[in-house]
Amino acid sequence: MRRLPDLYGLETLSARYIRQNFKPHAHDEYMFGVIEGGVHAVWCRGEMNRVPEGTVVTMRPGDVHHGGAGGDAGWRQRMLYIDEAGMRAILSDIADREIAIPLDFGAAFHAKPDLARRFAALHAVLHGSAEALAQDVALDSLMRAILTELVPEVIPAERDAPDGRILDAIGYLDSRVDEDVTLEELCAVSGLRRRQTIAAFRRQTGLPPHAWHIQQKITRVKRLLRAGMTSAQAAAETGFADQSHMARHFAAIVGVTPGTYARG
Repeated sequence: MRRLPDLYGLETLSARYIRQNFKPHAHDEYMFGVIEGGVHAVWCRGEMNRVPEGTVVTMRPGDVHHGGAGGDAGWRQRMLYIDEAGMRAILSDIADREIAIPLDFGAAFHAKPDLARRFAALHAVLHGSAEALAQDVALDSLMRAILTELVPEVIPAERDAPDGRILDAIGYLDSRVDEDVTLEELCAVSGLRRRQTIAAFRRQTGLPPHAWHIQQKITRVKRLLRAGMTSAQAAAETGFADQSHMARHFAAIVGVTPGTYARG
């Protein structure tokens, strides 16, 4: 379990269960999830369900449920818990208007393998990333994917999108390669909503904010390495959590390790 107090106070869970049996209970939050492997046998909304890999889960606050493994191998799941205040804020941002809640997703379980794969990939960023911007963009992308697939009427029609002061936001990010900048900070500079800021960033740079920020960090690392700085020093100077964190991003962008690059 991981709590993200600066991101609507949401909680994430990634777990494998074999002998776990959940007693009847309900959550105060919205619960979104995906079954990544095995089968979960779960009672919800008056019936028992066998929920296999590739299923997306959507439960409303107060949905009573209980269950356990649907087979000897148990099951693997990823879950996201968002309280009603956070859900209202997310919906308002995505829909550009106030949306009445609770939302009706039509069912608690959805056999949507493509959505399930996207959910798992974005949840992995939310649950595992140390970068605030990466988490911000992952949450926006995840919620938009769920809503587009399951509640499409919430998504606004395409129209000319505002760019606000997005060039100022890009400059703000470029000047802070040694910091962990949040999407909220960028929105304050751009004058746009979260979703609008991400979209405008993509139009201007071809990348979402977190990927652009990482690219600028790596550009700085390259300059520092060429100047004779060690990898550990360069990682610290550019705001990475540690040297290995920097090295993973460096290799993914440059194609070689920092050490290989430094040796020329």
